[in-house]
Amino acid sequence: MASMNDPTESDIEMFLDITGLSRADAITRLKANNNDLERATNEYFEDPSGQKYKWDDSQFSMDRQGEANDTGISFNIQGPDELPPTGYQNSGAPTRPPSRANTRSPFGAPTNAAEEDANLKRALAESAAESGIQPQEAGVVDNEPNLKYFGPANRLEYETEQWALVPTKAATEVVEADPPPSMRKRDPMAPAFLRQTKDHRVGFILSIYHKIPLVRNILLQCGLPARNYGHNTEWWKGQPILKQQHLAAMARGEAIWGDDAHPEFTEELHRLMAFLDKTERSYGSVDGLIDTKAIDPSFGGWTPDVEDKLFEAIKEAANSNPECDLDPMTTVGTILPCASPQAETSQLDGDADSYSDEERDTPFIFLEVNLDYEQYAGVTTFYDALDHLLWTHALSLDHPFPEDANYAVLSKAAEVVTVRLSGSGLVKPCEIPAVLYVDRYMKERKDLAIKFQTYMRSIKKQLRLYDLLGASLVRCHGEHCHRVNGLANGPHDLVACLSGIVKQAETLIHGQVKTAQWRHHFSRMENGTELSLDDLFEIQMKSGPCDYLPEEVERMEKWKGVIAGCLEKMKELQTDLANLEDAKEAYRESMRVVTKRLTCQEDEVDDDEFVFRSTSAYHPEYWNPTHKYSLRGVALSKELAYVCVREDANLMDMEGVSEPREQWWKIGYSSSDASPVKTETATLEDVLHAAGTESKFPVLIYASEAAMETGPIPLSDALRMFTRADNRSFQQELSQEQNQGQQQQQQEQQQQQPQQDVRKFGITTENLSYVIAEPYWPKRKHSIGSSVATRGSSRDGLDDVDLTFVEPNQSEDQSPSVTHQEFRDIIPQSKKHGNIESSTNRVTYEDKSFALAPQETFQEMQPDAGFDEMEMEMSKSPEMQERTGGSAPFLTRPGSAEKRPVDMMDIDLDVEHHEG
Repeated sequence: MASMNDPTESDIEMFLDITGLSRADAITRLKANNNDLERATNEYFEDPSGQKYKWDDSQFSMDRQGEANDTGISFNIQGPDELPPTGYQNSGAPTRPPSRANTRSPFGAPTNAAEEDANLKRALAESAAESGIQPQEAGVVDNEPNLKYFGPANRLEYETEQWALVPTKAATEVVEADPPPSMRKRDPMAPAFLRQTKDHRVGFILSIYHKIPLVRNILLQCGLPARNYGHNTEWWKGQPILKQQHLAAMARGEAIWGDDAHPEFTEELHRLMAFLDKTERSYGSVDGLIDTKAIDPSFGGWTPDVEDKLFEAIKEAANSNPECDLDPMTTVGTILPCASPQAETSQLDGDADSYSDEERDTPFIFLEVNLDYEQYAGVTTFYDALDHLLWTHALSLDHPFPEDANYAVLSKAAEVVTVRLSGSGLVKPCEIPAVLYVDRYMKERKDLAIKFQTYMRSIKKQLRLYDLLGASLVRCHGEHCHRVNGLANGPHDLVACLSGIVKQAETLIHGQVKTAQWRHHFSRMENGTELSLDDLFEIQMKSGPCDYLPEEVERMEKWKGVIAGCLEKMKELQTDLANLEDAKEAYRESMRVVTKRLTCQEDEVDDDEFVFRSTSAYHPEYWNPTHKYSLRGVALSKELAYVCVREDANLMDMEGVSEPREQWWKIGYSSSDASPVKTETATLEDVLHAAGTESKFPVLIYASEAAMETGPIPLSDALRMFTRADNRSFQQELSQEQNQGQQQQQQEQQQQQPQQDVRKFGITTENLSYVIAEPYWPKRKHSIGSSVATRGSSRDGLDDVDLTFVEPNQSEDQSPSVTHQEFRDIIPQSKKHGNIESSTNRVTYEDKSFALAPQETFQEMQPDAGFDEMEMEMSKSPEMQERTGGSAPFLTRPGSAEKRPVDMMDIDLDVEHHEG
């Protein structure tokens, strides 16, 4: 998981052992030397006290010659220019007449620059008026209906992308297009999910929570329920749904901003849960929830920890509803001392340092495992990460144990456990359990926890001793060996030292051989012996017979002995290191045995390796834990997650299945893929492998069997109406896509048919019937149960589409008794709050319908002159009201002159009533 430019862990450890530097300095030096251990080591020993990689402030205290300056500032400030003496008098003539600033001209001439500019502007305006020229407008002039206005900045917050004088982003941002409706239709067997566009996993967390009935119920009861939840055809994309009173204010031309311009947290949370319950779409968006004040108080001003803020917002909202019980999701942790508790008498005496467990209790619903790199280096299983988090002091060899060490226990275990690995993140594959037991950390097992901590500390101490012993074995402390091994002076690696000595000795032997060979040929040339071509070749290749002198033979034997001794010592060192590694592996195996206790049933592990039933080492209290949780989902990144779906209990009862059937699903959205929506079945093995290897910071969600067996509460009527309206909007999108495809196909066929017939038969009366005439489409109709249309992108081209929804119990020949005509969208809204509408703000009209006989031709079809058209004009508001909307539609009954807000319960949506 490290970067390609980072040095390997083995090089880092080797460099640390050689130099004794800190880890950060070691990594910096290795990176500066292109991760070359030898170069970095040579550089260090050439100048161990060098300041190349350290900040040096001495340069700031030197003067311009580079010498130390103890006086401080090394430059002088020039004084003021010399002025003439006070007694100086200029006897020359003045260069200009005296000023007449205070003298009014009798002829009306301007006496100052301001009057001159005002007179000039007035003269230009009068001249332009006489010539019929329109006055020039100041500011931005635009003929578009959305004019820009400028005014004082009197808001509490502004959108940076729209109001920044110096944009920090590109002028144009690529807008990711959603797949067509047919590709967004949910498979009945697949779960719906929530996606996110920013770098967090809140959407996946809520998608996993929805499949846990207990959590789903809590989230639906979080906060007070709303009378209605509004409607927006673009809500599934992340567009907000504002409260009715805020929409009414926009309809009156009032500007809204701050909290009023953003959705309410609990209402948006209810919508998302209901959406996952009843939607026909494959996915929705959680961006509207992130845009709430509860999660992002600055509304984009700064980026908070969105995942952590979600749980804080849930805890705060749960307090407003007495029916919302957050206790099943809340775990209580307690800090305890590792030392034996003090006697009760000392506490009764009023010891100020003593404390009770209740004074250190910490409730939480979201556990963050924040570990550093060295701690993650020792994490091989998920339990190792929990051990390092909850037993940090106890397992740290830097804290005296047990006198000065504390540890955490769980006083109360929740029904749902949500854990996020953070900090430096996983550095190697981690084993994620499919079933989690927390008995190891429960308060009632604290005695066993102390025993486990004692065992683990002793093992870690022994492993540390072996590490120090190994480091001492491979470190050479010779003072003069650097002269022959090619290394710098100082402590260095013994293997490298011995290898350098062997290389140096071999070089000396090779040089001695060359000298003896050259002496042989040189002596022959001195004796006058003519050299043959073979002799010349041997001289060129430095080969041939050798004549060694006695002292040369002695030196060569000495060098060969050095080489043999070095090789023997290197062999002994390898043997010692191998034995040391075997001993360390035995202690690591003992650590695995200790860390396995109270994490599984004793029949789930090997008896000879962990349990030891037939020996005195068997302890039944180490096994068979009871606090069991099953893995329900894993959120890996903003594009990928896994969720486990349990089959409906009613279906299992009908089929006579006793054990619950569960299916893992791989869910996600990747805009870069040709098929961005991902809903695929997966196996448990695939999930566990992905959870431990594909993300450095996975979010793991576990739930107890009690949480899974909780009966789901029914949705309120308002939420069911909200989901029904959203599903009808989606059905309209599917219908529009299908109609457009059919129309395009028909047009292509009609364009090809006349051309073929004209080529074959020429122009005939029959062929003229294929001429395409401009079709006439009647005005679209809306039933009172249909969703309100907005200016959303999916509604922009729906002027020619019939929006009448046919109920299952209504025949196609029947027309709805009450219809309404959609307003033209005249609400100037910002991009962020486009397509905002409330399902309570509608106006209905009785449409005049007519029927055409099949024999009628296009020329005989005329629009009904009785159709009423309503035109609405609104005055523009200043720029600070760019979010202002026009009049919001609202529902009224035909024939009713009374204007009153209509309850969503009056809308004919075929609301299903809950049984029981």
